[in-house]
Amino acid sequence: MKGLDLDTFTLGTVFLFFLLGGIGGVVSSRNPRIANLVAHVGSFSGGLFGTVTAIRVLVFKKSVVLTTWYVVPNVALTFRIDMLSAFFLLIISVLAVSVSVYAIGYVTEYYNRKNVGLLGAGLNLFLLSMVAVVTVDNGFSFLLAWELMSLASFFLVMLEHEKPEVRNAGFVYVAMTHFGTVFIILSFLTLFLFAGNFEFSAFESVGPQLSTPLKNLIFLMTLVGFGTKAGMIPLHIWLPRAHPAAPSHVSALMSGVMIKTAVYGLLRVSYDFLGGGSAWWGAIVLVVGVISALVGILYGLTENDMKRFLAYSSAENMGIIFMGIGSSMLFNVYGHKVLGALALTAALYHVFNHAIFKGLLFMGAGSVLYATHTKNVNQLGGLIHRMPWTSALFLIGGIALSALPPFNGFISEWAIFQSLLHLAFDLENPGWKLMGCLAAAALGLTGAFVAGGVVKHFGTAFLAIPRTSHAEQAKEVPLSMRLGMAALALLALLLGIWPGFALWITEGIVGRYFDARITGNAVFYIPFEGRPGEALSLGGVLIAFATLLLLSLVLLRLWLGKSNNQVDETWNCGTPLQPSMEYTGTSYSHPVLMIFHWLYRPRRQVEVQGEYTYYPKRIHHQLQVYSVIESKLYRPLVRLTVFLSQRIRMIQSGNLQSYLAYMIITLILLLLWVR
Repeated sequence: MKGLDLDTFTLGTVFLFFLLGGIGGVVSSRNPRIANLVAHVGSFSGGLFGTVTAIRVLVFKKSVVLTTWYVVPNVALTFRIDMLSAFFLLIISVLAVSVSVYAIGYVTEYYNRKNVGLLGAGLNLFLLSMVAVVTVDNGFSFLLAWELMSLASFFLVMLEHEKPEVRNAGFVYVAMTHFGTVFIILSFLTLFLFAGNFEFSAFESVGPQLSTPLKNLIFLMTLVGFGTKAGMIPLHIWLPRAHPAAPSHVSALMSGVMIKTAVYGLLRVSYDFLGGGSAWWGAIVLVVGVISALVGILYGLTENDMKRFLAYSSAENMGIIFMGIGSSMLFNVYGHKVLGALALTAALYHVFNHAIFKGLLFMGAGSVLYATHTKNVNQLGGLIHRMPWTSALFLIGGIALSALPPFNGFISEWAIFQSLLHLAFDLENPGWKLMGCLAAAALGLTGAFVAGGVVKHFGTAFLAIPRTSHAEQAKEVPLSMRLGMAALALLALLLGIWPGFALWITEGIVGRYFDARITGNAVFYIPFEGRPGEALSLGGVLIAFATLLLLSLVLLRLWLGKSNNQVDETWNCGTPLQPSMEYTGTSYSHPVLMIFHWLYRPRRQVEVQGEYTYYPKRIHHQLQVYSVIESKLYRPLVRLTVFLSQRIRMIQSGNLQSYLAYMIITLILLLLWVR
C-alpha cells in the first residue's frame, strides 16, 4: 500500500473487515450461533468504517487513493474515492450497518436448515464487491468487481435452491445480469480502444474527443447495460423474481443498494467520461424513467406478495431517479446550470432516500415472513396487535414510500417534481415543454398508485382480524431485527425534516458537473429564473406546525375536558365478525385491474358451491395477471434463441474433416480481414 494515512487506513479497514467476516463465517460454520455473530460483526464493522471514510471525504472534499496489488506491471488494483464514490459508499455502508444488526436475529430462522456461516460469508462478499464497484479507478477492475457483485448476489438468491421458483428466479437473474454486463463490457472496450488503457483518467481525457456517433453508441450501450441492473422496464423481469426469492436482509441490500450501482455507472460514464452528451440523451433517460415508474407501480399494485410489491416499487423508484437524471441532462445541454444542479441533487437525494425506506420495508416484510412464514397479505391480518413494533416501523417505511411528509420520500420526490415543472416552463423548445408537463403528470399519478399500494398491503396485513392461524399465532420479532429497522426509520424521519443534509453530501458532485452551488443556510431551495433562490426551511415549518398542533390540543382539553367517547365492538347487524368479511388484497386492487385491463389482461375464474343460486355456501374466486411484456417480448426471444441454438448445433457433426474445414475457412477470413 502507498501513501498510508488515516483515510487510506480506514478504506483498507473496510475491505479487511468484510474479508474477515466472510472468512470467519466459513471457518466457524459448524456452529451456527458463532458463525452468525462473527459474520455479521464483520459486516457491521466494515459498514461502520465505510461510513466514517465516506463522511470524511464528503466533509473535507478530497480524494482517497489506495493501491493494493499490481496484477501485471501496467495494471494495478487501485481504489480511489472521489465525491461521487463517497456518496455511494455512504449509502452502502449505512445499509450494511443496519442490515447486519437485523440479520443477527433474522438468520436464526435458518438454523439447522442452511449453513449460516456460508450465508454470512456471502453477505460480506456481496458488500465487499459493491464497495469495490464504486471505488475502483480502472475499467478492468470495475468489470471484475461488477461480475463478483453479480455472482455473489446470485448465490445469495439461490440460498433455498431446493424450491423450483427460487431456481427459476436465480436463472432469470443471472441471465439478465449477464445480458446487461455484455453491453457494459462493449462500452468499456470501445473507450479502451481510443484511450489506450483502462484507467478512468484516460477515459475522461479521451471521451470528449470522440465523434458524436461514437459517443451516442457508447451512451446507448451504457444505458442498456446499467438499465438492466437498475431494473428499468422492460429489462426488469429479474426484479420481481429475485427479490422475493432472496433472504429478506439480502433483498434489502439488493433493492436498497445494488441497483443503485447502476446509477453510479450511468453518471460516471455519461458525465465524467462523455461530458454530458446531447439533448436526446436526457430525453430518452426521462422517457425510460416515466415508463418504469408508471408501469412498475401498476404491476406492483396488483401483487399480494409483499416482497414482489416492493420489488416492483423498486422499478418505480428507479424510474423516478431516472426522471431526475434525464432532467439534469436536458438542463445541462441548454445551459440552465442552477436548474440542472437542482435536478441532479434531487435525483441523488432520492437515491439515498430510497435506499433508506426500501431497506426498511424489505426488512419489515422479512419480519412478517419470520413471524408468520408467509408473505401473502391475504393470509395475514391483525398483526398490529401481535407485532406492534414491526407494524409501526413498516408504516413509517410505507409513508416514506408514498412520498408523504414528514418522511424523506416526500422531499426528494417533490424536488424531482419541481424539476419536471421547470422543464415545462423554463426550456424554450415546445417539445421539451410538453415532455416536462407529461412527466410531471405521470409522477403525480405514480404517487397516487404508490399510496394505494401501501394502504392495500398495510391494511390487509396489519389491520382487522387474523385470516389464518399463521397470523393469529404471530409474535414480535427479536430485538436485533427491530433495532435494525428502527435505525432506518429514524433516518427516514431525520432526512425528511432536515433535507439540508442532501445539499451537504451532494454539493461536491453537483458543483463538479454544473459549476453551480445549491447550498447555504436554507434547508430547501426553489430556484426560479432571474433569482438565485428562495429558501424554505422545512424543518422549521414542521417544528412550528407540531408546536401549534400540540398547543391546540392542550387548549381544547382544558376547554372541553376529557372525551366521553366509548370504544366498543364494530356493529355487524348482530352477526359475529368473520375473517371472510374482510377486504382482501385482491378485492382492493380489483378496480385498478379492470381500469387497466389492456395492460394486465386478467384471467378470472369464479366457482360457486351450494344448492341455492343467491345464497351459495362458498365462492372460489381466482384472478391471474397476464404479463404483456414477458409474453410479447421475452418469450418470442427465448423461442428464437432456442431455434437458432438448435440450428447451430448442426455444425457439431462429430466429423473431423468438417472441423478442419471450419478452421481453414476461419483462418482465410481472418487473413483477408487483416489485409
